[in-house]
Amino acid sequence: MRAKVYSTTLVCLLLVFAGPLSAQPKKVRFSVSAVSIAEVPFRIAQVKGFYRDEGLDPEFILIRGAVGMQALLGGSVDFTSASGSTVAAAVRGLPVKLVFIASAKPQFDMIAQKDIRSVQDLKGKIVGISSRGGAIDLLTQLIVQKHGLTPNKDVISLVVGGQEDTVLALRTGRIAAALLTPPRPLILQREGFNRLAYSGDYMPTYPTGGIGVTDEKIKTSPNDVLAFVKGSVRGLQFARQNRAEAIKILSDYFSIKDPALNEALFELYLSRLPVDGSADDAWMKGAIEFTQKSLGETGKEIPPSKVFDFSFVQKALR
Repeated sequence: MRAKVYSTTLVCLLLVFAGPLSAQPKKVRFSVSAVSIAEVPFRIAQVKGFYRDEGLDPEFILIRGAVGMQALLGGSVDFTSASGSTVAAAVRGLPVKLVFIASAKPQFDMIAQKDIRSVQDLKGKIVGISSRGGAIDLLTQLIVQKHGLTPNKDVISLVVGGQEDTVLALRTGRIAAALLTPPRPLILQREGFNRLAYSGDYMPTYPTGGIGVTDEKIKTSPNDVLAFVKGSVRGLQFARQNRAEAIKILSDYFSIKDPALNEALFELYLSRLPVDGSADDAWMKGAIEFTQKSLGETGKEIPPSKVFDFSFVQKALR
């Protein structure tokens, strides 16, 4: 009789736990623009298992900004970190939203050849960009315009590829300058290259890195979107609360062995973090207006709700 009771109890326990034990994380695809500081919250979330905690198994795929947007719209990926391209696409009326920001300011620093001391010195020179219409392209145009130069006339933009391709083009003298994300500017400055500008001083209301998603995904798979945002928010918060371990993750991610360089990189990263992965109306309107101006589509008022949806961040925080 006792054996029968134990047997029945065991069967009940197996039935109760069969679902959770057998459940497998759902695979999703996430396109990232580059191995850069803007991707750090996602890297932390991946390393610490935050996405798996939320039932997801993300595959990270390296795709340039504008191409990443095409992959998103075509359904080849579920999410993209190409925040600038997401905002630009939404401003143009395409059915996408930015639902999380990894950096409240642009992360890019303009680094130039050793003989170039100012932005004005770029007149007649070639600057490198990753793609046409992406964040790097738009911010490069803004910086040279602020210094009295005309993009694609006084300063020629050349598509050279991702961040590592751009560093190579700079070191080999193929280009005069380019916008780069940390730790690359810190490393290149040690080699004698010059830092001409920080993009955040020219455009403080513009994201670098985030989560772009289609309206269709938001409509049909809101739980997946929320799960991915929740994992990313945890990655964002982890850096502030666990300094030593976060620095170790950054060190491994960028393959940097120099402790001083890791400390400098981490301090720079903290200084450019958003409060919680979202932004207020003034920030959103500023990002939209800048994008409209860059695209030559001024004059039409676009409500933030057409471009951003930070409701998932708010739910994640709750």
